[in-house]
Amino acid sequence: MKRGGRDEDGRSGTILLVEDSDVVREVIARMLEDVGFTVLPASGGEDALSISRREDVSFDLLLTDVVMPDMSGVELADRLERERPGVRILFMTGYAEDAVVNEGILGRQRECIGKPFTQEQITKRVREILPP
Repeated sequence: MKRGGRDEDGRSGTILLVEDSDVVREVIARMLEDVGFTVLPASGGEDALSISRREDVSFDLLLTDVVMPDMSGVELADRLERERPGVRILFMTGYAEDAVVNEGILGRQRECIGKPFTQEQITKRVREILPP
């Protein structure tokens, strides 16, 4: 699979997007693609691991929902960090962002954005995490 194009800020990247809701996943993918990122959509943790393990796939950021039916985003991130040390991660949650972060649900210090978010908000957060 190809690696991402450049966004309007000159940054490029490919994002592994993991979201169990088809509609939400499609909307977020469109938001990111519209500003120039390449998106690899996955419907859950196992799907994401399968994509990640393909030899022709590389990505710059894991963008994953925290709460999913079969595998939590935290479990997915932990597994991917073992397989791809240094992978950048941004969690999404529909729960109160402060509660998720403050109660330690994400484990050690990790980046999180609350849903719903605007295209401007997600683009800003992705740009903050990805290198120029």
